[in-house]
Amino acid sequence: MATLNNLHVPDDLLNAVNEAARADGVTAEELAADALRRYLAHRKLEDLGEYGREQSRRLGITEDDIPGLIAESRNEPRGR
Repeated sequence: MATLNNLHVPDDLLNAVNEAARADGVTAEELAADALRRYLAHRKLEDLGEYGREQSRRLGITEDDIPGLIAESRNEPRGR
């Protein structure tokens, strides 16, 4: 259940949000919620990418190693 919250949004940004919401046929609240969901998903993806970069550094894997590792993985028998 959503609760009523207050966020400070600069007037110029709020005007742009209201205009975009009207153009898209949604409320400003719906547009803002969608934008926040997308931001959080993007942030999670960035965190995952950083984890992958850390793991590759730790394991000494370079970008040039990737095609061979993929081919090797595809040739491994899979348990089903």
